[in-house]
Amino acid sequence: GSASDTRVLQDALDHGFNVPPGKFYLVDAGYANTPQFIAPYRGTRYHLQEHGRFQQRPQCYKELFNLRHAQLRNHVERIIGILKARYPILKAATMFDIDTQVDTVVACCVLHNFIRLHNGDMTLPNRATMDVNESNMKDVPDGDVKYKKDVIVFNNLRQAGNEMRDAMAMQMWADY
Repeated sequence: GSASDTRVLQDALDHGFNVPPGKFYLVDAGYANTPQFIAPYRGTRYHLQEHGRFQQRPQCYKELFNLRHAQLRNHVERIIGILKARYPILKAATMFDIDTQVDTVVACCVLHNFIRLHNGDMTLPNRATMDVNESNMKDVPDGDVKYKKDVIVFNNLRQAGNEMRDAMAMQMWADY
């Protein structure tokens, strides 16, 4: 829809989504950097192509952090692409309630891992099409109607997120 990523995340948090204690999610630079949602450093080289183009090694802890962040996000996005190619139901919004949608994603991941575990055929099907009955689709509501100002909750967590990211990045740099 037309809601910003941060507003969608805030709505999910308001409706029961939580991050397990001691864990965090990698997010892109469009999100606030918090202890639960770790974003790359802004204004610092980030994309893998930028690092590989000149065979240049990271010059500081921020560049190293952004490189590792980009590599991890690349792996996550690649597996999501593989799952969507193998299971076209993951490409479309459906009429199913959120719990069924979550169960569908988990089932697709379990099947994928089962096939891999038992040395099954991992080639992607050539017949993967978008045969989705449009009557089963739901319109995505306009998320911005509910929010009249910026999401303040994340602003209050930025300093703690920045301190956590700095500590991780400096430890990576020391190990590098």
